[in-house]
Amino acid sequence: MKVIFLAYRDWALAVYPTVKKHPKVSECILVKTTAMLKQLDLNAYDLIVSCGWSEELGEDVTSKIEAIGVHCAELDRYSYGTPIQLQIIEGITRTKHRIFSFTYDRNSSRAHTHNRLYSHEVDLDYSGNMEDILEQLTVTSKVLFNRYLDDYPDIIWKQWPTEVIVRPKRKPEDSVLSKEDFIQMDTEQLYNFFRCLEDPYPNGCIEDEKGVLYIQKVMYKKK
Repeated sequence: MKVIFLAYRDWALAVYPTVKKHPKVSECILVKTTAMLKQLDLNAYDLIVSCGWSEELGEDVTSKIEAIGVHCAELDRYSYGTPIQLQIIEGITRTKHRIFSFTYDRNSSRAHTHNRLYSHEVDLDYSGNMEDILEQLTVTSKVLFNRYLDDYPDIIWKQWPTEVIVRPKRKPEDSVLSKEDFIQMDTEQLYNFFRCLEDPYPNGCIEDEKGVLYIQKVMYKKK
């Protein structure tokens, strides 16, 4: 198989060697930007593997080549962006990491349909600091892509359970807490808020009339 591996985040780049050395992969090219992807002759490859890729591939790509990715949420409500932050802030500590298909359902009224079908899944734990979570994403992505390639082309796709609930993608300005917001949150809520925004994400901060206090790393102990 000839594979295009899409990644630019550090945790995702660490997955690339695993895919490249899989026994079924004869060639694996690393692509870090959409511009690089557009320069390739997609007909010369068999599969796109995306890892931590935040952009939609678009039908001009998916109509020419099979494409898969990984998504770190069990519920469809977190399919619209920033799934790690949204789940942690809502108190979720256990979820799923899944292989999904960039398959477009032309009969769907949804703008985002990339998580409608999934194949392989593993458990994912959202406890700890962001460095712990990103390390898990690396390890579980290696497991998922290995399992997918082991089974390819005999992949069994399942329907991703849909919901009417939608969690909109967080914006950088959502990382700012006012003093009023701060005093309304308990210590566990504050811990979840700040830990999900540790590097490499826009750090959580508290702002008042004097300035902005950035929280780069947190630790929490239950009573």
